[in-house]
Amino acid sequence: MCEYLQSCILKAAKATLPSSPVGNNYTPKIPKELEILTQHYQVLNRLMHSIRLLRKYPLTYSAAYEHKWSIHLIRLQKILHLYKKVFAFIPTLPVSISSCRQDDFKSLLEILSNISKSLRGFHLLQEKEFQDSSIRARLDDRNNNFETDLSSFINSALSCTHRCITLDCVFLDHPTHPQLLTDPKDIELTISKTLC
Repeated sequence: MCEYLQSCILKAAKATLPSSPVGNNYTPKIPKELEILTQHYQVLNRLMHSIRLLRKYPLTYSAAYEHKWSIHLIRLQKILHLYKKVFAFIPTLPVSISSCRQDDFKSLLEILSNISKSLRGFHLLQEKEFQDSSIRARLDDRNNNFETDLSSFINSALSCTHRCITLDCVFLDHPTHPQLLTDPKDIELTISKTLC
């Protein structure tokens, strides 16, 4: 009964109350290289989505795609040059998108998919490396406070914001006598009996 009431309270709280993270209020600044890598990965995925749509609806192909492809081709070549250490080999991209219509853009999608997978793997590694270094830096900073200023160490170790859930009603699911409590004193009494 008590576990059921707890789960009901938690479900209701999660559904109605705004969530806010509790704990460390330190937010590390993302390095510029990681931001750029994320942007390149997103551009590549949007391009792949456009090519998939073009493959799905081939009648939408027009000369405007040639112009768009020439812009994307320059950007893709810059991405390949920038991250050449990530790729086992640099794929050859078609100069014209019309040449890819013969195989229904299959080879182009395969090339872009391989580039995307490589960039995604590199992105995950860079992100993990950044997380590790920011955690290490934060811990070093906190530990440094221990040596220089003990009160700062205690404050940084306990840097969490306290939150409180206020219940305005509680439903007691009793088999013979179900009851909805709305009086704050009754709610506090019932909750303190069941949860403590």
